[in-house]
Amino acid sequence: MKTVAVFGGFGGIGGPVCEILKNKFKVIQVGSEDVDVTEFDKVESFFEENEVDIVINLSGYNFDSFMHKYDNKSQHEIDKLIDINVKGSVNIIRGCLPQMRARGFGRIILISSILADSPVVSTGIYAGTKGFLDSLAKTVALENANKGITCNTLQLGYFDGGLTYQIPENFRNQILESIPMKRFGSISELVKVVEMLVDVQYISGENIKVNGGMDF
Repeated sequence: MKTVAVFGGFGGIGGPVCEILKNKFKVIQVGSEDVDVTEFDKVESFFEENEVDIVINLSGYNFDSFMHKYDNKSQHEIDKLIDINVKGSVNIIRGCLPQMRARGFGRIILISSILADSPVVSTGIYAGTKGFLDSLAKTVALENANKGITCNTLQLGYFDGGLTYQIPENFRNQILESIPMKRFGSISELVKVVEMLVDVQYISGENIKVNGGMDF
């Protein structure tokens, strides 16, 4: 049985994802209290203590603001967006790669967002961090293609859980109407995409859109 480490494994999406994955994999749920992804030594120690075949990074941070409204008082929000979404992902990738390369197998799945390609007002920095992941995954895939390791991102639309319910209800209803399928994605559908990426080695370096047919 393969081992999956799910960073952000106790979140609004991470928790339900882990419960379904447990039917097929050994799952290690990793929360921010377990491993601070912004500190590489903590991430490195985790991978030294755990042999992991598949890494899913669901950890992330969001803060919405118009760019002209960021000031010195909100600098910490900018730092947190970059530290968790960008540096955290980089730390996870460089932490897991040595053991994956040594074994000749690995799957790295990073969670991106529909906002990476289709940002909306006030989401600029968050969208930029997700666009970074889409680009990074392509290089990681290329560098490790001959080692049995794949790296992909899932550009998620709006799912029944997680950050979707941090959106004000009136705007959330507008989003729902803009989705061609007229519903949010289910966690089970997300897990099926994850399982497909685990099973199919020939998919690597891709930014896979999982958004119910939305095309802004």
